[in-house]
Amino acid sequence: MTLIDGKVLNILTGANSTQSCPICGASPKQFMSIRDLKSPVFEPKPSTLKYGVSPLHVWIRFLEVRSPEEKNTIKQRKQEIQKNFWEKMGLHINKPKSNGCGSTNDENIANLELFASITNIDIDLLRHFHIILVSISCEFRINFKKFNDFCIDTADLYFNKYDWYPMSATVHKILVHSAQIMEASLVPIGCLGENASEARNKFFKKDRIAHARKNSRSNNIVDVFNRAMDSSDPLLSSICLNNRTKNKLIRRVPHKVTELLELPAVPDNLDVASTSRHEDDDENCSSDDDIGMLSEYSFELEVDIEQDLE
Repeated sequence: MTLIDGKVLNILTGANSTQSCPICGASPKQFMSIRDLKSPVFEPKPSTLKYGVSPLHVWIRFLEVRSPEEKNTIKQRKQEIQKNFWEKMGLHINKPKSNGCGSTNDENIANLELFASITNIDIDLLRHFHIILVSISCEFRINFKKFNDFCIDTADLYFNKYDWYPMSATVHKILVHSAQIMEASLVPIGCLGENASEARNKFFKKDRIAHARKNSRSNNIVDVFNRAMDSSDPLLSSICLNNRTKNKLIRRVPHKVTELLELPAVPDNLDVASTSRHEDDDENCSSDDDIGMLSEYSFELEVDIEQDLE
């Protein structure tokens, strides 16, 4: 049950409000008034850590602004920011798509310096957020203790810079509970993203139109469900797997993220010299080796065994 979004998570965990944390139930006021992230108030409710962190939606919602006060001022500032994003970066921000399928918000990784200059957000806080987002999205094992310390440092930076603005439930969930979710998970949380279920939405629409009965809503949903079950068969879904992998955009894992990774255990009898990468091996090495995926992006990681052992 990790292929879900925030609305489903709120229902499963019995959250009282969409602005409250679905993991611990804390309110927005408590997010800012209690600065000790290890406070009993933020203790996760039983069985709420098994639903993952929904990394795809986190990328989209991490810097969303929602405030009913001073609507006109917020609207004007929003229009100014949208105009600057389009003129300087060619990005449409928070505008509805023409086909009615959501908004233009996505997980594009922007130039942080330019992003900070447009939004007037502290560049150090943006760098911390970026490292956290990449960490929870890559498919490598993260050292949850190091990651938790980094999240605490990020929260302190947020409180020092923006104590006047309430922290969103998404930011609170990641800074306070993501390390707990990592510790409770059997696999890296990047492997438990909702990317696959979101990618299926366009197929559901096509199947409802072209491959499902129209004589009743019940029959239509049943036919779409059955077709989804057929197409999810491992044999059928693996037919185009190689092509999909090749089409992914490769991005290097930032150095700060590699520092948070859990190093694999090295056997005592390992011959380091024989496992080191030589120049000849680099020429024959495929760029698709050792990749961790983030939505449409992939992260490639290269580890020097001798350096790690030192």
